[in-house]
Amino acid sequence: MDRDVIQSRILKKLGVEPTTYESFQILASSLGTILGYSNDEHLESLKTWNSPISQNLNKLDPDEIGFIESELSGADIPINECQIRVQRLIPNDKRKRFAAYYTINQGTRFMESVVYEYLKIYEKQRVVLADPFLGSGRTLTATINKIGSDRIEAVWGIEPLVLPALVAYASLLQAMRGKKDRIIVIVGDTFKEVPKAFSPFTHFELPGADIVLTNPPFTRWKYLERGYRDYLLKVISGLGYEEFLTRRGVSLQTLSMFLSDNILNNGGLLVSVLPASTFYTIYGRGYKALIKESYETLGLVELASRPSFSEDSGFKEVIIVAVKNGNRSRQTIFTELNNNSEETAKTIISGQETEEVNAFDLRRLPRFMDINWLALFGKNNLRDIIANIFQQGLRKGTLDYWENVLGRGSIIRGVEIYGPEFFFIPNKHWCISREDKETVEIENRENKSKLILGKEFLTRTLRKPSLYSNIIEANVESYMLTVPQKELRELPGDLKDYIEWGINSRTARPAIKAYGKYWFSHVHKQMATKRPFGQVFIPDKVDLSFNRRGVFANYTREKTAASKNFYITRDENQTITKLLVGWFNSTLFISTLILLGRKISETWTRFLENDYLELPVINVNSTDKESILEVCGKVDDLISKPLPPLWNQMGEEYRYLLDLSIAEATKLGEPEKIVEDLHRTLTTYFQ
Repeated sequence: MDRDVIQSRILKKLGVEPTTYESFQILASSLGTILGYSNDEHLESLKTWNSPISQNLNKLDPDEIGFIESELSGADIPINECQIRVQRLIPNDKRKRFAAYYTINQGTRFMESVVYEYLKIYEKQRVVLADPFLGSGRTLTATINKIGSDRIEAVWGIEPLVLPALVAYASLLQAMRGKKDRIIVIVGDTFKEVPKAFSPFTHFELPGADIVLTNPPFTRWKYLERGYRDYLLKVISGLGYEEFLTRRGVSLQTLSMFLSDNILNNGGLLVSVLPASTFYTIYGRGYKALIKESYETLGLVELASRPSFSEDSGFKEVIIVAVKNGNRSRQTIFTELNNNSEETAKTIISGQETEEVNAFDLRRLPRFMDINWLALFGKNNLRDIIANIFQQGLRKGTLDYWENVLGRGSIIRGVEIYGPEFFFIPNKHWCISREDKETVEIENRENKSKLILGKEFLTRTLRKPSLYSNIIEANVESYMLTVPQKELRELPGDLKDYIEWGINSRTARPAIKAYGKYWFSHVHKQMATKRPFGQVFIPDKVDLSFNRRGVFANYTREKTAASKNFYITRDENQTITKLLVGWFNSTLFISTLILLGRKISETWTRFLENDYLELPVINVNSTDKESILEVCGKVDDLISKPLPPLWNQMGEEYRYLLDLSIAEATKLGEPEKIVEDLHRTLTTYFQ
């Protein structure tokens, strides 16, 4: 029989994917490494071992066992090379499902150095080392090689894929110099195996870890099956972390950290690669709360040369170093990793502050800085200026947090529309040819047919921020189709014709798919429940290069609706509305967005509703009338003025005067100097 066929059959029986020649070579090299620490040169002897493949060896017949043994001499890939190559063999669907992105050398060197420095002051002579998201075991084996196998009481890990698990076992066996009784590698789902292993009702147990080194999966929540998501939430709640589950739409890495906490002994060390978003999105708030409550966070580290600590990952990542229930009075080091792993590890373990690092007490961070811990990295003049402004204003009462000043109900997201080229008018298929007080006539751009729609079915609305990006007062020329839930036969003829056009042209397909029979009413329902009307409009996200944007917030003289591309602030008082327009378009506020916003790409950022509620705003309740009128006057001077990109406004008198009026209204000390420093800093930023 053809050797490729035999190899493929063996791999299938052993549960190895993909069934390729390279997979077989890695399998054989791993088995050869394992046999090197056995007193028997035959694979049959491994059936009694507690290795990831022992049970599956029983599925092979004697000829297949013999075939593998005949291939062992030709399989000479070093096990450390197998650790690298195995990750490249993982099929794309499984790679995406399991988020199999392994830690790069620079990351493993730093993690092993942290453990080495930590153990210098750790009282136990021997430790339990664990990685609940094992991969091919590179982090654990590198650490064992660094600190010595004699320090390891036990080492264990869990990996869902057979071949990486086998490679990890072989590499750990080599690092542990054949001490197989101290090694446990489980093939399975960590979220199922850990609760089972740590349950008092099971005979199988894993030892609690003194050190957890891991790079957990970052699979997006929406990519997980609904049933599995429900299972994960049930498991994590059952382990005692329900209070930290801030919302059902959590992130998998956050749940991974709760699981890691569950296996970590008191006084134990956690070193983990995590997406930077863990520390600035709403999904990470629960984990940040756990860190502040139960950990001494020694440091957060980012890479100087690239965004990610993981192979082939496009995410911005950091490494957290923390001790469970340690001395929580210590400040946290925020620093950058170059080719200085040992030096950086010493700095973090010792807590010694230098000119190259920042140190902050995470429990005493101002509420506004707690939004985004990434703002704590590096020397940042903008951070220092904004912190000074906010601290002054909060102390004097001229600034206060949004929900205190305006209330939680003062901000709302605009309307989500399924099928914008149908529900927005005009759109790429229809233009407005004429309108009066009661009707709008629309014309098909292709066949020139015309329809008349009553304005009782149309709501004037802001469609997308780019249409109003260079002027504060928006010239709103768009409508949303807002049709109540009725039978089609009950609607006016032209409106019914337009709806039928939407069906036939397929432009309404997203709404039909999402809402069924009364798809054409989903906008109307949102209008009735959300009441998304206001006069101040903040874009959902913004390009921080500001190459095409001269203003941040827009204004309308009358209450107007908006799409989901905007947040709408609502206040009945016209003077306060103008004051807020001034605040949101001031350089003081835009700098806050630059500093603390959620970075969603290289230049794009955003705040969410809850973020705005955590931000200070000008206190409309305590600002004196004269200051309010001064700010409103500066807004009136600009409200209809076309403005160039923001970076071109630095140095212009109108920009300076608006910012100065805000600084004076908030009673900042030396307002002229603060505004000048802010403009100078931003000019450097935009360059």
